Amino acid sequence: MDINKKPESATGQGNELAFNASRRQFFQMAGGLAGAGLLIASCRRTPPSDTYLGAGDVALLNYLYVLKQVTVAFYTQAVATPYYGITQSELELQTDLRDQEVAHREFLKKLLGADAVKTVTTQLSLVTYADKSSFLTNASNLEDISAAAYPGVIKLLKDQSYIAPLSKMCAADGRHAGYVREVLTHNYFYSSGNLDSNALNWVISPALGMARLGDYLETRFDTSKLPTF
Repeated sequence: MDINKKPESATGQGNELAFNASRRQFFQMAGGLAGAGLLIASCRRTPPSDTYLGAGDVALLNYLYVLKQVTVAFYTQAVATPYYGITQSELELQTDLRDQEVAHREFLKKLLGADAVKTVTTQLSLVTYADKSSFLTNASNLEDISAAAYPGVIKLLKDQSYIAPLSKMCAADGRHAGYVREVLTHNYFYSSGNLDSNALNWVISPALGMARLGDYLETRFDTSKLPTF
């Protein structure tokens, strides 16, 4: 026994016990508050961060501009990493498709000027570029969306001066769609399943077009002012 050690007073022990109890309560309370904070955070809605597409004709042109951003990214990757067994002729045709899509994109960008959307990030994980069937299936899907998107936009435009250039772009994309379908499935281009009851190409609304593009986009868009039908 240490005779030099002073005995602890009852009051000292009580203060130490009180301090330890208070410390335990503090950490319990802090843990509870942290848990509550996590719960609140999990229920709190993230502030809107979608890229605004615009309104009226601007929104319609931006819709086509977004579509072109996707097709340019798609064909750029295809040319950079072609599928196994691709022929020189097929590679040249894919390069032509890419270059025409770039021209369409740049035309729309110039037409929109300062109103062109600034953020378009594509997401192409659906496509296995090394596999010919995967590439052609997705190319056919995108070209079908393109060919059907233009008449849907033209139907809603207020400014009639846009109709002539967009109609020419639609014709080009129709040829793209025909080529891709023919390579994917011989003679399928002539299938009646590609036409409506009037023997015309299918037309899709801008809302449906944006929805179908969603699989190829990382950026999300505010389409609240996009005209549709």
